[in-house]
Amino acid sequence: MFSVARSFNARTHFLALRAVRQFSSPTSATRASAQEIRAKLKDDLKTAMKTKDALKAKVIRAVMAEVLNAEKANPDRFNDSMIMPIIQKAVTQRNDSATQFSAAGREDLAVTEIKECEILEAYLPTQLTEAEVDEKLKVALESLGEKANIGSIMKEFYTKVEKASVKGDVVSARAKALLASRS
Repeated sequence: MFSVARSFNARTHFLALRAVRQFSSPTSATRASAQEIRAKLKDDLKTAMKTKDALKAKVIRAVMAEVLNAEKANPDRFNDSMIMPIIQKAVTQRNDSATQFSAAGREDLAVTEIKECEILEAYLPTQLTEAEVDEKLKVALESLGEKANIGSIMKEFYTKVEKASVKGDVVSARAKALLASRS
């Protein structure tokens, strides 16, 4: 029993650290809003517990646990700007779960996952539209000039945009289309 709990805990730390590395963004706007998000999570947890909203309390506790695990896994490098990517990762996981539950015919579980996703999306910044993404990608492409490739465009794009405010697959698809139209 102890080895199962220990391996689960190690796996949780690994996944939390991977989420931090994958989605972290160094912008100062993220740092300021992340501190507010941590306080908002705590306040919303208290409110959910007082109103006996079990689903919301469960979701907030899960996210706060992921944040704490990421903080414990890497205490010297963890900062508040890494909270937003953890929430984004949780939203992505719940969307994937809802899709899989729907495909398996378990609509009851899919609805629960969608509700959890809606709760978490309240903590994320508003998503950029495709037109805004295109505009920022064009600026990135112009700044790079002739030596632009997909990797350099994405890197330049994410230096100006908070990663939690866009979906990576949308940015990648739009960047590829932009490069194809340029050639």
